[in-house]
Parts: sequence; C-alpha cells; structure tokens
Amino acid sequence: MALEAIKEIKAAEEKASEAIKNAQNQKMQIIKNAESQAIAEFKKAIEGAKGEATNLINSAIEAAQKKAEPLIQEGSKEKEDILNISKEKFDKAVNLVIERIVNINGNS
Repeated sequence: MALEAIKEIKAAEEKASEAIKNAQNQKMQIIKNAESQAIAEFKKAIEGAKGEATNLINSAIEAAQKKAEPLIQEGSKEKEDILNISKEKFDKAVNLVIERIVNINGNS
C-alpha cells in the first residue's frame, strides 16, 4: 500500500511537473505573440504617421503653389512686358540716361 501511494505521488508529481512545463511553454508563447503583436501595432502606427505627414506636406505644397501662382504670373507678365518693349521706347530711355549722365558730369 505504501509502495502504491509512493507510485501515485510520483505519478502526480510527474503530471504536475508536465503541467508546469506546459504552462511555462504557454507563457513563453503568449509573451512571444504579445511582442509580435506590439511590433506589428508599432509599425502600423509609424506607417499611419508617415502617411499623415505625407498628406500634410502635399497639402502645404499645394497651398503654397496656389498662393505663388498669381505672383509667378505677374512676374512672367512683367518679364514679357520688359522683353517686348518697343525699339522707340528703348531708344528714348537710352537717350534719357545719356542726357542725365551728361548733365551730371558737365561736358562729358
């Protein structure tokens, strides 16, 4: 009877030891899964932030382009006006500058 009790205790200890080993394995698996999930969530958050940042940058670029467009058009128009000045007006402006230089410097 004592031998039988010892065998039962030994079997119970082995069963308990196996249960502990299984619990430890499950614990490690749960930790591993949690770490993997945390990494995946972190990557997802980073990608979301990158996407949002890209959208903000694109919106800012569009707004700046819309704001700059009238200035660019005005500058282009002024450039064309300067480039298309008539020969007569150009000669008149040159003569005016020459007259001023002569008047300032006397008999130059």
